[in-house]
Amino acid sequence: MFLGSAAATAAMATAAETGLAFGNRTHLFVRPEAKEKFIWCFTTVLGCGAPMSLSAPGLAEPILAWRFPGGGSLSVEFTEDALDEGQARRGAWLEIWSGDPAALKKKVLDAGLEQVRYGPTNTFYFAAPGGQILGNVSGANPSSGELRTKP
Repeated sequence: MFLGSAAATAAMATAAETGLAFGNRTHLFVRPEAKEKFIWCFTTVLGCGAPMSLSAPGLAEPILAWRFPGGGSLSVEFTEDALDEGQARRGAWLEIWSGDPAALKKKVLDAGLEQVRYGPTNTFYFAAPGGQILGNVSGANPSSGELRTKP
């Protein structure tokens, strides 16, 4: 099952013509003890709705997947083999594009999710349950979190 959108298909066609590009699908491994809070974070706080359940041969339980309202998707395998919360914070940091970054930031903080500060940028980062770090940037101006410059 492909979780992409028409925009993703167009982006893939452009990438095929011009060379290399990042896709808009992400797969994460999260420890089982963070499962319920992780589901709550993406379903309720980020507004992605209920996850899809994807059967995967050889796995004890299905992979859960979300489509983001503005495009892109995330699939998650809950496994004891995932990095612990501290290790996950040192893994890949992902960006979430938002039409209203200020409103999303408020929603994230009101939900009690931890803000993570990274001095070289203006980006608002937060830790998802399980330790994965997400950056909240404007979909209209994704470079708004660019590196800070010295005055």
